[in-house]
Amino acid sequence: MGTSINLLRAMITSLGGTRNPHVLACTLRFLRSVRLVLKALTTINRGTLMKGIIKLAHTILCLLLFQASDIIVKLNHNTARAEKKKIILRQADRLQGGEERSPAGRIEPVRSVSGNVVFTHENMLLSCDKATEFLESGIVQLRGNIFMTDRKLEIYCDDALYYPDTGIAELENNVRGRRLENNLITKSKRALVNNPENQVKIYKDAIAWQGERQLSGDTIMVQLKEMNGNKNVESITVSGNAFFAARDTLDLTKPLYNQLSGKTMFITLNEQEKVTGIIVDSQARSLYHGYDDASSPSGVNYSSGNTIIMSFAEGKLNRIAVSGNVEGKQYPNKLRGSAKINLPGFRLRYGEKPEF
Repeated sequence: MGTSINLLRAMITSLGGTRNPHVLACTLRFLRSVRLVLKALTTINRGTLMKGIIKLAHTILCLLLFQASDIIVKLNHNTARAEKKKIILRQADRLQGGEERSPAGRIEPVRSVSGNVVFTHENMLLSCDKATEFLESGIVQLRGNIFMTDRKLEIYCDDALYYPDTGIAELENNVRGRRLENNLITKSKRALVNNPENQVKIYKDAIAWQGERQLSGDTIMVQLKEMNGNKNVESITVSGNAFFAARDTLDLTKPLYNQLSGKTMFITLNEQEKVTGIIVDSQARSLYHGYDDASSPSGVNYSSGNTIIMSFAEGKLNRIAVSGNVEGKQYPNKLRGSAKINLPGFRLRYGEKPEF
């Protein structure tokens, strides 16, 4: 009996210490109540003491089980989030391990696979000839015949780095891409795909085609927007040597191209992905073929200035405003289709369009 009382007093003393920062507040309150119960037990007889200890043990067990279930729920939640971030190897002919210097600049353990390699990550499928996963930084390095798709956008290139934690991919060497919904096709030397921000940026000799429209520049950034489960083009920003050429759709007797150029160009589109507006800034020039109310040719209009703003209705130009050092001229109908009046830098590059 004396030993039991001494043991209880020792437990009371330990429960009276300062709060451990890792103990939950509710647990601390419970332990303080246990302390009061234990203190009371030191003054009662042996039979009552044993009953009290059994009851106390049962209560403590219930508390521990409750806390354990809460920890398991949190662990499962965190595990599910971690699983979502993982990139999963679906197939490969060969698998090997080792250590290599990662793109992050440090030596890391790696898992390398080669031959018919296929990965999946969330809604993205990736395939290539060879891949190296850096196990500490999580970076995946892809080499040879790279193909990426989310079933709506397809991208091909020779080399890439993929960051599963952020959903960002850096692509280089013979980068080609296309959107399956409207057959927008792109080509560049490098590209950046930012899935969380719904952005695709192509740069270094970037060019895009859609039907008989061609857009080129140093960098082309496409902003996508989620609409009814689809990703539609919301805007396009061209930086550096921006040039847009579109086949005239009213006069098909000869290859006429309306043209627009400048240092930067910002294009907005509606939900049907029809152009609603274009803003050209710095060294802005435009050349478009005019028509009268009867849709008869009425010459070719040339304009230049610091800024050109165009607005469109149902895909057709309905207003143009030029500001800053404005110049303009009207060419006669006989010069329609003449290379002499094309804007500087005009060059059709349909022969470079990738085949898929």
